[in-house]
Amino acid sequence: MLILLNTTKTMDLSPSVIPNMATSMPGFQKTAKKLAGKISKMTQSQLAELMYISDKLAAETHAKFSLWGKARNLKVPALLGFTGIIYKHLDAPGLNKNQLTFARKHVRILSGLYGLLEPFDLIEDYRLEMGCRLNVGKYSSLTQFWKDKLTAKLNSELASGEPIVSVASQEYMKALDIKKLDHPVIMPAFKEQRLDGSFKNSVVHAKKARGALIRYAIKNRAKSPNDLMGFSEIGWKPVQPPPENGSWLFTRPEEYTKQYLQKKNRFRISAQNDSRLNSSVKYININI
Repeated sequence: MLILLNTTKTMDLSPSVIPNMATSMPGFQKTAKKLAGKISKMTQSQLAELMYISDKLAAETHAKFSLWGKARNLKVPALLGFTGIIYKHLDAPGLNKNQLTFARKHVRILSGLYGLLEPFDLIEDYRLEMGCRLNVGKYSSLTQFWKDKLTAKLNSELASGEPIVSVASQEYMKALDIKKLDHPVIMPAFKEQRLDGSFKNSVVHAKKARGALIRYAIKNRAKSPNDLMGFSEIGWKPVQPPPENGSWLFTRPEEYTKQYLQKKNRFRISAQNDSRLNSSVKYININI
């Protein structure tokens, strides 16, 4: 079984913990260099328009791509370099060496720049989402550019019929040709259930759940989707056994989130009160 996720906009190339693991170069490093070179020639205003970002972010992105590929640039293993919500709840630095070795074999990361990454492929700081409509040769978008390449790559890596469990976003899944994959693709979906039985989407909480599910799969050395049936982190549970293909629903009561936020708010107020009390004690001591 392969677990698939995607990159996030935010990165940190100075993680507090870097495990003693052998690193590798991205399989599409030459292609990434080609894309980075193309983007580095664009102006800041062109980048802002292409990526729908502010002038400040466009300037930062332009600076990153202008320096991309330099020998002195910091590089970090892909699984440790991204800092979005899903990666915070995956918590790769908290995994031990055996668990990370399992992740090396069973986890892959979809990337707008690098295409497909292994967990310990060394990457540089960049910003390039898969949904970017960048013209590359005959292709009018990155999803079109990568589709055949990534589909062929996964077909060549996996045994015939080996399942893929994908928590990657739809934006990134469009870079795969599902019909041409020789593998079933199961996509966990996380929805909170209201008291009336209806479901609602909660983007932030779903991202947390996706990260927690990957962590569960790694820690429990999941070899098939059925091995994820025991997942119950942060209140989430599968509604039924995994399907042979397609969406797989995980739910939790909407009330769970409300209770969690109430506890978080009480903790915040308590911490503020403790802080005020400590400040008062210091003030009294100074004036005695």
